[in-house]
Amino acid sequence: MVDTEHEQRWAVGDLATAVDVDDTLLYRVLRYLFTLNIVTEDPDGRYGVTDVVRWLATDAAESDIRRSKTTSLAISESLPDILQRQRAQLDSGTSSTTNASLAPSPLQSPRDDVVLDFVTLMRTRRQMRRSWMDVFPMPILRLSGRDYGSGRVNFVQIGKAWDGGQCLALRTRSPGVLGNMVLQVPEAVVARTDQTRLAGYGVSVQVHDPSRVQPVIGAKAYYLKNFLHDLSDERCLIILQRLAAACAPDSFVLIDEIILQAGDSQQKNLQMLSYLTAMERTRAQWEVLLTQAGLQLRRVYTYDAELGDSVIAAVKS
Repeated sequence: MVDTEHEQRWAVGDLATAVDVDDTLLYRVLRYLFTLNIVTEDPDGRYGVTDVVRWLATDAAESDIRRSKTTSLAISESLPDILQRQRAQLDSGTSSTTNASLAPSPLQSPRDDVVLDFVTLMRTRRQMRRSWMDVFPMPILRLSGRDYGSGRVNFVQIGKAWDGGQCLALRTRSPGVLGNMVLQVPEAVVARTDQTRLAGYGVSVQVHDPSRVQPVIGAKAYYLKNFLHDLSDERCLIILQRLAAACAPDSFVLIDEIILQAGDSQQKNLQMLSYLTAMERTRAQWEVLLTQAGLQLRRVYTYDAELGDSVIAAVKS
């Protein structure tokens, strides 16, 4: 239903012929799927696709099924070891002085298949869904004529994303958001960055450890995506304090992360801990960290309610 050149609404008989199954059986299956809101049904008995069907047609859906079958096993196998390694790092003090996440990546563990399926799942789901730019009020990021003329930096992307994808997307999707942009990455990944291509979009590249003093002072926005969830509260606090010190009165710190909702199952948090040694936080937990760092949570913009993907907009207290 998805692989056709133009998605169409199918009569049962036509679809049964296309996939070579019994039309009565197919009708009963489609009716069942309709009751689950997986397919649509027209009054004339034709069936169409939904986002669920489009998702099931991707390679990542198979990864999701495999991952789901092994989720409990993966957590039970890897979580004790991860916690032991984290405890050792905390006791030795190394976790607060290095750029590494707490504990080595579980990609080094025997559960490579589970981790890779999980990474494939998250990447594909996010490619198919909206981004923070779909919900954030972009006019906020526009520079005044004076700021633009003075060369004020508009957008700083901080983290391990060596391709500068957020800078490029912002430049492409919001041409009215003018000004210089900066991509800050650790030294370990800067060699993979295409600095010539980024320069063509007005993006300069800096090697930077975010736990050190922020070299770009007074930027309009400092943006971190899926980065702080790799770090302990102590390291997050250091990074946020550095950003607060660099902020101008009208600067924003934009934190793009999964925000756990009150009704969320804690299995999501355990999955992230088990697979990627990551920690998802609630809004209340983020507010505590921001307040301690000298920042104030202004608003949360959620762009994927199912996953909890949201961007936190914080300002200097």
